[in-house]
Amino acid sequence: MRFFLEISYKGTDYHGWQVQPDVNTVQAEINHCLSKILRTCIEVTGAGRTDSGVHAKQMFAHFDFDSDPKDLIFKLNGFLPSDIAIHDIFQVKDDANCRFDALKRTYK
Repeated sequence: MRFFLEISYKGTDYHGWQVQPDVNTVQAEINHCLSKILRTCIEVTGAGRTDSGVHAKQMFAHFDFDSDPKDLIFKLNGFLPSDIAIHDIFQVKDDANCRFDALKRTYK
C-alpha cells in the first residue's frame, strides 16, 4: 500500500530535504522515525528537494507499507523533532508518485 505524507518543516537546522552522508536532513529524520514506529526499514520519496536552511510550508512525500498504519500522524509528530510536522497521511493508488501526482490531486 502506498501513502502520501503532507509535511511542513523549518529548515534552519537541516542540510536540506534529501538524505546526505554525515549531515542532518529532513528526509533522514522522517525515514528514521517511520522505520522505528513501523518496525521496518522505510524510505520516503519526496516531491522535490530543498537547500540547506530552507523552510517548507507544504511538502509531500510517499512511502510504501503493507497495512494501514493506525494513529501514525500522532505517533510521528510525537517522535519527530518539533521543527518537522506531519499534517496528513492518506492512502493513494499503488502507482501514485508524490513528484508527479501530489499537486495535481490525481492520486485517489
